[in-house]
Amino acid sequence: MSRYSKGAIFLHWLMAVMIIGNLAGGFLHDFIPRGSPERTLVMDLHKSFGLTIIALTLVRLGWRLANPPPPLPAYFTSGERLLSKAAHLGFYGLMLALPLSGWVAADRNDRPLAFFWMPVPKFGVGKAMGSSANEMHELLGWAMLALLALHIIGIIKHLVMDRDNLLPRMGVGRPRA
Repeated sequence: MSRYSKGAIFLHWLMAVMIIGNLAGGFLHDFIPRGSPERTLVMDLHKSFGLTIIALTLVRLGWRLANPPPPLPAYFTSGERLLSKAAHLGFYGLMLALPLSGWVAADRNDRPLAFFWMPVPKFGVGKAMGSSANEMHELLGWAMLALLALHIIGIIKHLVMDRDNLLPRMGVGRPRA
């Protein structure tokens, strides 16, 4: 059985945790009272992790170019191959577009943007463009959530229905005989 490299596995799981956490923070912050220290903390962390995700996505793309992924199993149908490639492209696109749109959206207000409490420059596109970017950011958040749900459904399909060795390729469990 061919596996992803240890670096790819580490980056996958680190980013999975960060993305899920950031989606939770982004979707749930509206339930925290405006102006409260808790909401400010959640949004400061959301922005900081979003900026981190941009950097890690670039590292991950570089890693993937230097360390090609293992080939898909021979038994995959052409449809499964297409879905796998589309999902990977979708994830990479969203891992860049979602936090970048949030960064641009920071221009919609006068609050400073920070990376773990260190100032970060804004794009300087103005409030109107920042507001449009915020709308896009929310739509991309829903797209990421949908793609993540499809990814999890695919994992369950391979684990329960196909009973194949895809999970050990990403460092989860032991290969079946």
